[in-house]
Amino acid sequence: MLRNVFYVIAVTVFSASTQTINLQGVVSNSDGDPISGAIVSLVVQDMKDTTGADGKYAFSSGTSVKHLSVIAPQSNDISLKNSVLQFALSTQSPMKVELFDLKGNLIMREADMNAAAGMYRFDISRNCQAAKVLIIKAAIGRSEVSFRYMSLGGQNALTTVNSTSAANSGSGLTAMAAAVDTLKVTATGYKTKSVAITSLENQEQNITLEAEAAGKEFPTADPTKKGPFEVTSEKDVGPLAGIADDPIYHKQKRLNLYYPKNFATSGYLHPILIWANGYKDNPEENPPDCIIDRNQQWCGQYLPIIEHLASHGFFVVAPLSTATGSGDPLPTIVAMDWIIEQNEDPESPYYQHLDASRIGQLGHSFGGMSTCKSAADPRYKALATICGTNPLSGVHTPMLFYCGGKDGTVSCDGVKNTFKTVTNQPAFFINEFNSDHGWWVYQGPGGVSLSAAAAWFRVFLMNDTSNRKFFYGSDCTFCKDSRVDAEQNSLMAQ
Repeated sequence: MLRNVFYVIAVTVFSASTQTINLQGVVSNSDGDPISGAIVSLVVQDMKDTTGADGKYAFSSGTSVKHLSVIAPQSNDISLKNSVLQFALSTQSPMKVELFDLKGNLIMREADMNAAAGMYRFDISRNCQAAKVLIIKAAIGRSEVSFRYMSLGGQNALTTVNSTSAANSGSGLTAMAAAVDTLKVTATGYKTKSVAITSLENQEQNITLEAEAAGKEFPTADPTKKGPFEVTSEKDVGPLAGIADDPIYHKQKRLNLYYPKNFATSGYLHPILIWANGYKDNPEENPPDCIIDRNQQWCGQYLPIIEHLASHGFFVVAPLSTATGSGDPLPTIVAMDWIIEQNEDPESPYYQHLDASRIGQLGHSFGGMSTCKSAADPRYKALATICGTNPLSGVHTPMLFYCGGKDGTVSCDGVKNTFKTVTNQPAFFINEFNSDHGWWVYQGPGGVSLSAAAAWFRVFLMNDTSNRKFFYGSDCTFCKDSRVDAEQNSLMAQ
């Protein structure tokens, strides 16, 4: 069902050669009305601008450049985007691509010893079907880049580029001399659009964006009961995520997905929840490495809370990494990047069925620490931690903090102290007196942890105002619950 994704292991920085830039235009909708707040990017130049009320954007040679981290090896003239190598030749030069296996055996070689000035590409996925780690060498003249590349199966999503075949049409190298850059435009409520740019000098490029499909409004639902959706799942899909020396699997693993079975026909845009496992744990058992052996190992215990959230309409993406608080990027960030791409890809089964403007994350123990570590990511709209925290920075979303009064692993005092640092966003603290570090997950939908998580994300990701009663006001539901000690920050007291 899912298409393969490619992940590059080496990381470097891309920089573009200096050239004259004078590009401007207006971003509008299909009715001709200007769109404010649209983010317009020149991909190769790594430049961004945001439209004002008049929908206008502009790039010039003096425009500031925002350098973003990328998961790809780059040089001044060679870059990798998804599975496509791109070459920028300022003059006629030799150009070469070589693919080796890890033993150093040459798998494929493509070369053009007299390539004309322009832009070229080499699609690794189409020219090599090997499903193992490769060593790839790409060169322009004497400038060479080498890196490791791993195929994860299937076909990768590629942005369409206006191109014509090179003179040596049998080669995997394709000329792109007509396109010098790509203009990418994103705006909330609209489909992302990419346009090939043939010149950066004295150009006007007006962009019309199509509105995203609008989903129905979610009706209210009782978070203390199973939600209205039947749940299905997919196992071990998507990109590799996490550290290579995973404490259970001893290698990188992929993702599990849990979501409403009828997501494609429900008429709703389903909010996304990223789940973060505790240390040496998983969403569910995954034999033979990940099993629940009550005497020696607890791995795979989170299905009750994950399926409860999915039954309420959330699309849950759960990395199989058993060290979700480790790695750069964190496995949860890899998971979020991927599912957003899937939602934007017309060939993906999830295309425009998810609400990428409403993303939350929650995690347990080490996963709670992971959630706190990534709290500043601007794509999150709500967060929750269970028996685990980390010092917070850049919090910009509501946060729910849960701990167990009998937890001998993570003290409630530490969780509460982190809760107290959140003062400029709604925050809520729950200490369930009789819960320990893991017992909370087995209480069923009416249990404090499962119902609190469902209510929290329904309020902030589904705008389910009826469930505000669980957290807001002096007479809130959890404020009166004899099972817990609850505390609100000042933004939830009214």
